[in-house]
Amino acid sequence: MEKSRPSEDEILRLGTKIVEELGLEHTSNTLVRWMVHYISELMEKADNAVSEKEEKRLKKECCETILELWRNKEFLPIRKPLQNLGPVLEILEVFKQRDFHVSPRWLEYRPLPRNNQWAGFVDLVKNNTEKVFYHSMEVNFNEDIIFQDKKWLQEHGAFLSEEEKKVIDYLDIMIQLKKGGSIDTNAIEPTSKKERFEHVFNELEGLIEEQKVELLKLKKSMLESFNEQKD
Repeated sequence: MEKSRPSEDEILRLGTKIVEELGLEHTSNTLVRWMVHYISELMEKADNAVSEKEEKRLKKECCETILELWRNKEFLPIRKPLQNLGPVLEILEVFKQRDFHVSPRWLEYRPLPRNNQWAGFVDLVKNNTEKVFYHSMEVNFNEDIIFQDKKWLQEHGAFLSEEEKKVIDYLDIMIQLKKGGSIDTNAIEPTSKKERFEHVFNELEGLIEEQKVELLKLKKSMLESFNEQKD
């Protein structure tokens, strides 16, 4: 289904945002400076148009210019939607490429007694993998970043792709899960970014060490069983 064109008001609001964020003094790109100046001038003329016909013509011309500018947004020195979420999106892409699903089950994880030691080991590895995933996500995004993109979604959602909207919604859900989960790094209140990373790395090292200990226990148990069979 083809995406519908944003309304005239939505386009003009986007134009206002671009002009406000960019500012003529913030770019050395002559073409961009000219286009921003041109959009500002068209919007001002439309507001002061002497006839409805003239206003309609100016707004149409202004909207086309704004859309053309937005189609080349990669070259605009302004904050783009999801721009600050680059590291998070790369982590998600790793799991997408491997077709590996991670659920928030670890938030309420309780190890179950199992007769099969291999099953217990795999269960621990799965649980710890989920923890590694979420800890890695935690150091790369926070509520402030999500809030900025949610604001984009609310004010200029017509210019976001469906995939971008889904990403914002998904990460917002993760924020809510983290708030209600048993592990909440926001509650730790690190006094510096360095301490935040130190905490996460300590958590990751602990998870990896836990897996190693369980692996060695499994190895010892299996080798002992072989020795007993020989005897």
